[in-house]
Amino acid sequence: MIDFRDLVEDFQKLAKSADETELAVLSGIISGIQVKREQKKYSYISSLLQLNKDVRQQDTSLTMTMPNTPLVHNELNITHGGMIATLIDSCIGIIANSTVPEGYATVTTDIQVRYVKPAIGDHLTCKCELIHRGNKTIIVEGKVYRDDGELCAVSTGNFFILKI
Repeated sequence: MIDFRDLVEDFQKLAKSADETELAVLSGIISGIQVKREQKKYSYISSLLQLNKDVRQQDTSLTMTMPNTPLVHNELNITHGGMIATLIDSCIGIIANSTVPEGYATVTTDIQVRYVKPAIGDHLTCKCELIHRGNKTIIVEGKVYRDDGELCAVSTGNFFILKI
């Protein structure tokens, strides 16, 4: 079990010695946990990455954004490919799940991501669209754009429909 006092002490040491970037990351982590507490429907990863979906969602398309913060950067100071894949999988997964009746859910069976350009800028936007809805599987396409409008990744994801 995690000792609360040790955790607070470790956090205080880290915060006192942190640089501006590290403080921004710590602040984002705290904000993400607070969002998760308030919005029970969000996962921790969605909350920590500050994924925001477009509330004007249609049944077959969705737009989701993610701030491009140091939390998601690799050692080259660009967005880590795995974070882009997580943004895409979150976005296309919402579309896939929105197409099945109550009592059913979808799970990703595979996802293919092709990285086209470095993901730089202040935020990334994933636009996804339903490609195929069958009795057992669903295919959704996702495209990720930088804030300058340049395409940086293209993806297709396959989902299996299961009864829950």
